[in-house]
Amino acid sequence: MAEGVAEDRTEMSWSERIAADFTTVAWVLIPIAVGINVVGSFIVGLLRIPLFLDVIGTILIAILAGPWVAVVAGVLTNVVLGVVRTPTLIPFALVQVGVALVVGYVALRGWFRIRESRDYVWLVAAGLLVTVTAVVISTPIAVLVFGGLTGSPTDVVVGFFLAAGAELFAAVLVAEFIYEPIDKIASVFIAYFIAQSIPERYLPSFGQLALNET
Repeated sequence: MAEGVAEDRTEMSWSERIAADFTTVAWVLIPIAVGINVVGSFIVGLLRIPLFLDVIGTILIAILAGPWVAVVAGVLTNVVLGVVRTPTLIPFALVQVGVALVVGYVALRGWFRIRESRDYVWLVAAGLLVTVTAVVISTPIAVLVFGGLTGSPTDVVVGFFLAAGAELFAAVLVAEFIYEPIDKIASVFIAYFIAQSIPERYLPSFGQLALNET
């Protein structure tokens, strides 16, 4: 089935592929992905865990329905979190966009087609790529918009490096790289196992291509 899906997509234009991804199932998945992200963020805040866990739903829908559907879910996530938690999260919607595009890109290239135990290295690689994407996007936002302190778990580390004499940008960058790898690798694994648990007959065509051999 995945082979037929792949052939169909290669015959489509760029705009047709995007439109094709926004199926009825994809629209149903968007609020689910937003809910997963919001719940993850609230659990972290409630338990004061030094993680974020607010992109699991974005990664999941990027695997199942493609990057552009995931972009919609990711942006909506931070709008919702900006309303119910803190407005400082709204500018970081750009991180969700970056994560959605990166995961959708590598999903099409088979990084989530796990067949042997050694293939899990691709999930780690995806997590590291998502980490770099998140850090590259979030660090300038944190520095330029919020002066380096955003009320996130990284603030303690940022404060430590600032007190040690580090420059603001360097302090934020190092703090992000301390927290982000664990968070993003864990998020990729969680999203993958959720996606893998869905029967193939219920997968959108993008998800069939992303999770199965072509």
